[in-house]
Amino acid sequence: MLKNGDTVAVGVSGGADSMLLLTYLYENREKYGIKVVAANIEHGIRGEESVSDTEFVKSYCKDKGIEFRGISINAPEEAEKAGLGCEEYSRNKRYEFFGSLCTDKIATAHNLTDNAETVLFRLARGTSVKGACGIPPVRGNIIRPLIDCSSAEIREYCREKGIPFVIDSTNCENEYSRNYIRNEILPLFEKLNPSYEQAFARFIASANEDEECLNALAEKYGFPHKLGELENERPAVIKRAVQRYANEYGITLDEKHLNSVLALLNKDGRVQLKGSLFAVQSGGMLEIKELADLPEAAFLCESKTVDIDTFNNGNLKKEFAFFCDCDKIVGNVTVRKRQEGDEITLAKRGVTKSLKKLFNELKIPENERKRTAVICDGGGIIGIYGYALAERVKLNKNTKKVFMLKISLEDIV
Repeated sequence: MLKNGDTVAVGVSGGADSMLLLTYLYENREKYGIKVVAANIEHGIRGEESVSDTEFVKSYCKDKGIEFRGISINAPEEAEKAGLGCEEYSRNKRYEFFGSLCTDKIATAHNLTDNAETVLFRLARGTSVKGACGIPPVRGNIIRPLIDCSSAEIREYCREKGIPFVIDSTNCENEYSRNYIRNEILPLFEKLNPSYEQAFARFIASANEDEECLNALAEKYGFPHKLGELENERPAVIKRAVQRYANEYGITLDEKHLNSVLALLNKDGRVQLKGSLFAVQSGGMLEIKELADLPEAAFLCESKTVDIDTFNNGNLKKEFAFFCDCDKIVGNVTVRKRQEGDEITLAKRGVTKSLKKLFNELKIPENERKRTAVICDGGGIIGIYGYALAERVKLNKNTKKVFMLKISLEDIV
């Protein structure tokens, strides 16, 4: 994880995990030949408590002579503007900030308990062997020295060594999925097996070994490839070979798209992957290519209505790309292609734009515009799928029910 001469930015929140990591690396800096920098981001989520935690870290660094670097953001407000969940936005901003420090390594305090939570969370939502591999100890220049230490071990070590730390009051709240897993589900595992964390560690290590082996087997298949040579290969290897090929184009295939591409192994056809990029099977060869003249498409829709609490507490924003206030919908919701004269009053901006101007502003390619879903109700256009929401149906503090929509395309060849 470390080499002599490295400058290491340690992500420090003030909690036990990060305070142990910061203290350990700093006190052993000469042994490892490294320079240590404390990196703190105040997310603006917990008000004065959050600010106080940052001041705690800053004071500790000053007393120890550790270089401190920090920023403050308003994660809830900024996340809403970006159309992301607060957790996802905060994580992105953390790594963006850590990367801006231009250090050789970024050390985060993820531990074995975090890893168990991550695997359970992914399994509950649906994942592959790759997802079951958990949090990697090393990813690029990001290192996680505590990944094999449990939360209990870390807190015990802090008590033994007199390392101070703060406790996030929201850790006891089950509003976020991870907290629910930590507070409600993991204690049940502990009843079944007091050493469940070590059991998870063994499972994660085994999953990583299997994933590494399958990826190695998939490396021999380059694309474009003659499909006849894949007939007797195992599905797990074929899937990884196809995914590696898609990665060359900057595309990560979800299970649905991956299965659609695999269906091409047995018939001529094409599957849209992203924008004008398609997986195309013709003459026994599978390849990814850009198609300038996109085929007509039908919109396949899946909708769901939930109460606002379910919406806020879940991960539905990742599954459904369009959502609005259900009670503000007029009549029935329909989905169609753009028509001449279409207009939308944009949420948060309050301006009315023609869809032609909006598509130009969003730089949507001409050949994709006929495949962009326009969402309407009895009162007009309420959204452009994946791009825009109308002002009159946006969520606010009075929203009680949320209407969500997921749209995919089926080519009409």
